[in-house]
Amino acid sequence: YSHFKSKHCSLHSADSISTMITTSFHQSPLPMPANPFTSGGNSMLSPSCVRFRQSGSFSVAATSYSTSVATCVPVPASFYEILGIPIGATIEEIKAAYRRLVRVYHPDAAAIDLKDSYADEFMKIRASYCTLSDPNKRAQYDRSLYPRRRTGNL
Repeated sequence: YSHFKSKHCSLHSADSISTMITTSFHQSPLPMPANPFTSGGNSMLSPSCVRFRQSGSFSVAATSYSTSVATCVPVPASFYEILGIPIGATIEEIKAAYRRLVRVYHPDAAAIDLKDSYADEFMKIRASYCTLSDPNKRAQYDRSLYPRRRTGNL
């Protein structure tokens, strides 16, 4: 779970809890029946519970059963959040944020016991910078964050 910046946690009390876990930058949860183990006479989750999209993102549906369960669903951080900059940041602001974070999270600057976690953070910072510093990649990324809604009028 090291590629997620934050988690949304909540406590649920019920006999059956359906939990949606979505690992993509634009969330699109799958529809889940109330009890997938009994609906339609199927005793197991069907392969239709996992759907892959051409965009490279994916969603996974999971169901857990318990009387009291703490559910933590990771929320992926955007490249802007990783660099700590606003969406409309200039290239100079992107470079400055990248340089500031690299000085802190570069694996060579980390204590021995933190090298692995710093390496993970550094890779996220580097990927964010590579995407946001290239105007074409940034435009494509921004479109993936805010996909257009299709209407019948277009």
